[in-house]
Amino acid sequence: LRLRASCPAHDAMNRVKEVERINRREVETQLASNTRGDAGSWDVSKSWHATYSDSAYVYVGGLPYELSEGDVATVMAQWGDIVDVNMPRDKGTGKPKGFAFICYEDQRSTVLAVDNFNGAKLLGRTVRCDHCRDFREEQAKDPDAIPDHVARKLSEKELEQRKREIVERNAELKAHAAEKEQRFAEARGTATTAGEREEAAVRASLLGDKERAANAKRRTHIEEVLSRRKAGAQAELALEARKKAEWEERKRQRDADEAAGRRDRDADKRSGREHFAPPPPPPPRRGGGADAVEGGGGGSAAAFDRMMSGGGGERKKKRKKERGAGLFKQAPQAEAPAEPAGGGAAPAERKRMGEESMSVDETNAMREQLGLKPLRS
Repeated sequence: LRLRASCPAHDAMNRVKEVERINRREVETQLASNTRGDAGSWDVSKSWHATYSDSAYVYVGGLPYELSEGDVATVMAQWGDIVDVNMPRDKGTGKPKGFAFICYEDQRSTVLAVDNFNGAKLLGRTVRCDHCRDFREEQAKDPDAIPDHVARKLSEKELEQRKREIVERNAELKAHAAEKEQRFAEARGTATTAGEREEAAVRASLLGDKERAANAKRRTHIEEVLSRRKAGAQAELALEARKKAEWEERKRQRDADEAAGRRDRDADKRSGREHFAPPPPPPPRRGGGADAVEGGGGGSAAAFDRMMSGGGGERKKKRKKERGAGLFKQAPQAEAPAEPAGGGAAPAERKRMGEESMSVDETNAMREQLGLKPLRS
């Protein structure tokens, strides 16, 4: 058997023909007429393109080497709006490698590009266009985030060299991204001049200064409001604490006064029991009334009762009751006493007020010793 060596150009052509064959077969299958003669309809959800519905990138190979990112963007923009063009270049010479990765704004544009641009001729070269499932552009790395399993295998010099390489690669990626953006902008007609970029930088600086000043003013206002509210809250807390302290002091003083009053009353009660303790009253007599009770007992018991009842109130009530009962009785007419010789009226015998009772002053003095309120005079 004779083995034919693989050729990159031949392999690329085979891939182009394979994509064309898949497209023809799909069209024949989906648009074939049914038994009634009705033509079918093409459904993208049943197409092989649906396998790549989660990627908006396409691979374009076989590009002429003299094309730039802007030229490629101009050619591929006929299938949709382009948002990214990644064309790898040689590190030594800086020339393109002949392929690129194109990202469309709408994923459906990738279907149009693959169906229409695959196998097309561009400056005498056959272009291959196919879906790209997992394209990830190289991103900048953190030089201090080297994995531990890698750092353990390197010496200190090798570790420092690796960090320097990462920093240099990050700078290259940044410069490459800026260059690609500039070329892409030139191809779309949105490129800016140095003066416009300088003006934009000055405008951004002014806007940044204004924003920082506004933020500082807003922050100062917020701090002032918070300080005022904090001072008001502290004043309210101090006022509440002062009121609470005054209330507690008044309560303590009131408790102390009440305790002292209780002690004084207890002492007065003990002293009053010693000096004014009345003896037990004698049993009342059957034939006697109030006079018998008063006469039979000691004078101190009657005085104590009168003092406690307000100065003989029971006797007054009894007299009033007797006077009221006498209004309805016919008093016997007695002979008028003979007038004295001198012509003057004989003085009637009357019982003087307070003869057998205590005065108000004496009653109040005794009530004050017992801790009771004085009587009204």
